[in-house]
Amino acid sequence: MNIRYLEAFLTISEEGSISKASTRLGLTQPAVSRHVKELEKSLNTALFIRSHEGMTLTETGQLFYNDMQPTWHELQSKLDSFTPKKAVRLGVAPFISSTYLPQTLTYEDSNMDIMCTRTQENCLEFIPMLKKGDIDAAIFEDYPHHDGFYSTLVKHDEYQVALAEDHPLANFKELSLEQCFSYPQIVPPKTSRFYQMWQALREKNGWRRKDIQSLPHRSLFHSLKQNHAIAIIPKLMVEPPWNQHFLFKRLSNCPFTRDLYLFTAKKSYLKPLQQSLVHTLQR
Repeated sequence: MNIRYLEAFLTISEEGSISKASTRLGLTQPAVSRHVKELEKSLNTALFIRSHEGMTLTETGQLFYNDMQPTWHELQSKLDSFTPKKAVRLGVAPFISSTYLPQTLTYEDSNMDIMCTRTQENCLEFIPMLKKGDIDAAIFEDYPHHDGFYSTLVKHDEYQVALAEDHPLANFKELSLEQCFSYPQIVPPKTSRFYQMWQALREKNGWRRKDIQSLPHRSLFHSLKQNHAIAIIPKLMVEPPWNQHFLFKRLSNCPFTRDLYLFTAKKSYLKPLQQSLVHTLQR
């Protein structure tokens, strides 16, 4: 018996359909279907009831799954212990944290290295990349679920005000939005999710200042001091080297928060990736 047949059977049992199993395994649907048929042929019994709603285990199929799943899990664990760390390609938005992008994220309990290989202003652009296999995982802002992918929360993040040390608001411990909008603003690109939230709030309150600059994330801090401007940024960006020359203030009644979700097409990646990212992003 080919071990791929068993893997296909267990995956379909957990996913409930050949299409979802093929996505998870990275195989075509005909290949997954063929593996299951060969397994049923070798066992001389039907393992699934096939219908328009999906694949349901027969009584024999359920017994077979109950026996095989623990053995398969144990086998995978033993194989992982002899396998070098896998490099996982991760997609992130620039506003996740500028200093993380060129780094490899690792965690001692995870058998993988996480390489930040793609950046997009709009996180939804990662969906076709994940489907094509161009990346293995991605972090989405405030987008918890999408059909065909596994996802989990990895970080709840709030925003603070960044300003130069000699800014007129430097002596305040906490700032209001009204105070912030009284000074020039540095904001991220117009395609970013934060810019859309910021613009909606601006229009709602009728704040009409025109001295507003929309800049790439890596240029944002460099413009604050020159323009006596302020920027509202995620707390994940309040870290070296930025905090050496700037102040970061709490924003009273802050309307800006975000939840960061990890997405992956492979269920086996979800838990170790979550462990690695939660450990790295915890602040």
